[in-house]
Amino acid sequence: MIAREAWLTVLALVAGGTPSLLVVAASMKLAPMPLLFWAVAVPGMLVLLGILVYARWSGLDRLYNRLWVGVVGGVVLTMALDVVRVAGVHLGYLPDSVTMFGNMIAGAAPMSDPSPLSYFLGAAYHFFNGISFAVIYSVLFGRTRWWGPVLFSVVFVESAMMLLPPMALKFGPFGLDAFGTLWNGYFLDTLLAHAAMGVALGAVIQTSARYRGILLRPLGCR
Repeated sequence: MIAREAWLTVLALVAGGTPSLLVVAASMKLAPMPLLFWAVAVPGMLVLLGILVYARWSGLDRLYNRLWVGVVGGVVLTMALDVVRVAGVHLGYLPDSVTMFGNMIAGAAPMSDPSPLSYFLGAAYHFFNGISFAVIYSVLFGRTRWWGPVLFSVVFVESAMMLLPPMALKFGPFGLDAFGTLWNGYFLDTLLAHAAMGVALGAVIQTSARYRGILLRPLGCR
């Protein structure tokens, strides 16, 4: 059972964790975003959900709990992030990432006016990203204090967004190329959004995760 749990865990991490990297790969011209979305992100989410269902009905309780917390936490953290993100978009601090994602998936110019279909696809990918981050955290760290996901979101996720394409290509690291100072709405708004995301994930982790530490510890350790 431990061996089966181990390889399913690795498969779930690859399938669930890869979607968050696809927009970076597309921005670096490694592959077109439509191909990455339909051939990697969508199948990856389906594989993740398939493993979740299999773990539930085959008695792999630790794996099921980790993945369930990751999926639910991903949805919740995305909604929390959007409270701040949407405000930043309306105030002019941020480009609309959902529009950008959807247009890239549809093969259109990133910030052109979206169609209803492209915006829906962008929103789907936006939630895929949230689930990806939450699954990675839940599987690797398990139940932690609420501030663990906050540190993960602010230090890791925010830094990745600030330093990697596509946003770093547009604004420079931490917005320095566009604004010349760290005291800029783009950086501060995304920082606040990722802090909100971390608090939301922390609430789900602290209330719903049942197992501490990495999942590959001996069965039964909590």
